[in-house]
Amino acid sequence: MAVAKEWFTVEEAAEYLCVSRRTVYKLIHDGRLPAYLIGQKRHRRFNREDLDRVPQARIGSQSTNAATTLSAFTDPVLAELWDNKKDAIYDKV
Repeated sequence: MAVAKEWFTVEEAAEYLCVSRRTVYKLIHDGRLPAYLIGQKRHRRFNREDLDRVPQARIGSQSTNAATTLSAFTDPVLAELWDNKKDAIYDKV
């Protein structure tokens, strides 16, 4: 019987959330994702429960669809990534 993973590295958290490592650091910086520092080298680790709460924190209490949730207009992380003419179409999604 396999045991579900409870703690994730930055890379694993990024993969779990389907985002880049940079986005994980942005979520930490913005206070949207708690990170636990462990060991003498202070490596960051993330709890599965905290990772599972990230989408709910982005959506908030509003009733909204996934297309709105992933738009540059509603998500500052995406706005920063898509802030160019090539990806301007995503600002209207």
